[in-house]
Amino acid sequence: MLQTLRDRFLDDGGPMPWRTVAVTCLAVMVPPIVAVLIFGRIGAVAFIATLAAYLAAKDSGVLIGGLVTVVMGFAGLLTIGAPAMALMIAPTLGVMAGVAGYYGFALPVMRALITWTVFTGTIFPADDKPMMFGIFLVAMLWALGVSKLFGESGSHDPKERDSEAYALVFGAMLAAGLAISVWIGGHWFGDHGFWFPLTFVVLCVPPHGRVFGRTLKRTVGTLLGTIVALGFAWLSDATWVMIALGAICLPLGFRVLPANYTLFTALLTVSVLEVLALVSDVDTLAWERVATMGAAAVMTAALAGVGLLGLWLIRPEAIKALQTQD
Repeated sequence: MLQTLRDRFLDDGGPMPWRTVAVTCLAVMVPPIVAVLIFGRIGAVAFIATLAAYLAAKDSGVLIGGLVTVVMGFAGLLTIGAPAMALMIAPTLGVMAGVAGYYGFALPVMRALITWTVFTGTIFPADDKPMMFGIFLVAMLWALGVSKLFGESGSHDPKERDSEAYALVFGAMLAAGLAISVWIGGHWFGDHGFWFPLTFVVLCVPPHGRVFGRTLKRTVGTLLGTIVALGFAWLSDATWVMIALGAICLPLGFRVLPANYTLFTALLTVSVLEVLALVSDVDTLAWERVATMGAAAVMTAALAGVGLLGLWLIRPEAIKALQTQD
């Protein structure tokens, strides 16, 4: 029994080198801390920019990372305070991710897309967009510069390209799911409805060969992280506690990422909740995070089933190729 659980929740990789962890924290955490201290609530947008830019650059280089981050930034500005625009932009971004997959760049686009979903909520004010975009751009440039300076950026070469049939099905399912999740989040999950599309996109990040297994790991990790975040919130709501907890959990999360995806998800959940708690109530954030995680997991599984059926009808051999992805 214990061995079965160990095999299910532990991965094959070793811990991330501490140097890489330190560079990641330098790139991702410094701008939002400084921005929140200087600009207050809207400074949290720096975290969206640094996380998207650094992860995309680490996978596909600073040029691709910068490109997809700027696109998501513009899409985010159009989305803030405009639910109708969010519903129009969501499927467009889903199609874009499908096209990017056909050319071998699905992963950086999906990683940047995760951060766009935060703009579909109401935690950011809609009346100071120029200042917000300025902070976003400066934070993005910082993350890209750190990635390049310390040699943590990837190559510009595309990864394995998706087949035309797979890119078509993936883009269609992602576009539909993203639009549905944005609508559901806005109508049923209140001010923090962004959790629903955010969770959906996280569950759809490539590779897709083990989507159901990774969904279980992310679900367990999210529950653990939420419990920890709530525990600290009930002990203290001081700003320095939130910043310190987020700053500690993020490097530890990246450290264990290659070895234990469940624990990484838990630590990342704590870090994200603490950062966003600077501009919102952590109790509400946490409980809605759990609710949207469960709902998004169900919807993702349903769309994955529809996608597999579509692949089976269009090009059955694409399913065999999908099963080889790790």
